[in-house]
Amino acid sequence: MKLKALSIVALLLTNSVIADEKVNKDEVKLPIPTRTEFAEQTKRDLGKYGAINTIQELPISRMYFVEAQNGSFIISSDGRFAIEGTVKDVWHRKTLKTVEDVRATLRMPLKEMKFDFQKDLASLVIGNPDIPRQGIIFGDPTAKHTQDLVSKINANKDKYHFVFVMMPLIGGEEAVERSMSVLCAPDRKLAIEDLANNTSKSFLDTNDGCPDQNLMFTVYMQEIFKITNLPHLVREDGLVSKGAPVELDEWLESK
Repeated sequence: MKLKALSIVALLLTNSVIADEKVNKDEVKLPIPTRTEFAEQTKRDLGKYGAINTIQELPISRMYFVEAQNGSFIISSDGRFAIEGTVKDVWHRKTLKTVEDVRATLRMPLKEMKFDFQKDLASLVIGNPDIPRQGIIFGDPTAKHTQDLVSKINANKDKYHFVFVMMPLIGGEEAVERSMSVLCAPDRKLAIEDLANNTSKSFLDTNDGCPDQNLMFTVYMQEIFKITNLPHLVREDGLVSKGAPVELDEWLESK
């Protein structure tokens, strides 16, 4: 009976319909870490639990938290795996006991992240730095929807304030080179105009000895922020838009 109940729950979850976001986006192909890379990263993250003897990946693509009459458990989307016991959110340092606890983890306020997005990442400020920051944008400078979003913000720069993070995942080597050109341009204002209009006026000269601007570290943010589409926006309270919101103001004001 319990197995049947779990299968029904899994079927309902698998067939649930999620409304498409009203966004403009370019899909990216994320590099898949090797088993060795994943295992080593997991060992580092979970080191506080003591020495890790071995790690084996489970054949699970999606998992769901289920709050039932007699307790809570985790179930895989195909109903094959049901996991009972304590679930801890390592990032938030809390135990998840209810569905509300899980929902509270869906947003990670930027102030709780251990990053200085301007100093640690390959980034530049777009909009008005004199007003409170509204969020961060991950984008490929060669991708159309990213350019369109930057152009929209730049055309109304007094009302917006974002940190734009270079994420050259679509345009290949060209995107990497353009990212560096924008970041190394002496005139940041002109560089933002180039980013918005797909021009190269600010590239005529570059800062001597311009560093790599943490571009490689920035790409690591793919996994942290689960980036599958660009541009990828994160509001200050952690609300995510996987693509450029068609109505940016509405998204900024939404609950």
